[in-house]
Amino acid sequence: MSIVDGPDPGARPNRQGRWRTGQESKRRILAAARASFAANGYQRATVRSIAADADVDPSMIHYFFGRKDQLFAATMTMADSPRDPIAELLAEGLDGLGARLVRRFLEVWDATERVEPLLITARSADGADTSAAMLREYIDQEFTAQLVAALDAPDAALRGDLVGAQLLGLALARYSIRQEPLASADHDTLVAWLGEIVQRLLTGPSPGGAAQ
Repeated sequence: MSIVDGPDPGARPNRQGRWRTGQESKRRILAAARASFAANGYQRATVRSIAADADVDPSMIHYFFGRKDQLFAATMTMADSPRDPIAELLAEGLDGLGARLVRRFLEVWDATERVEPLLITARSADGADTSAAMLREYIDQEFTAQLVAALDAPDAALRGDLVGAQLLGLALARYSIRQEPLASADHDTLVAWLGEIVQRLLTGPSPGGAAQ
């Protein structure tokens, strides 16, 4: 090929050049990994197949992320982490927090093209211990811990877990199972129904009758 002819349009890009575009490569890897874990489960998804989908060398995945379990953990933060939004909602106080949580939850998930990484474990037929452990850690660090600190009550940890279970159940029914009419219900309707339930879990009296 001569300089006059220019590059062959059918030639594959030089892989060596991809190493110099680190951020773009990482984005492609994360997108491919997220799709593969969601479709295949943790155990059946392989680094080699993810690399092929991302059009990179498998060694690049190890370079950026390490082991497969570390790549899995990275996919959990690919979508907007709940940490900042939760902090913003808590800054407005506990009054009405239930409704705000439900609405923010719906806005984020409805804007996501694929099922959130939190549902990867639920889609995995094998129920791998590694993915389950990372799922628990993600929920605790990014969501429950902030609620527990804000509630400052003896049963705050249980209340936080109950709120998380309520929202995760909503996610499974609306976005994974796509149960109707829940899957098609508008935000105002769901906030009206679920906001009070979540608020009750956050600030209502305990079943024994003792208020916070």
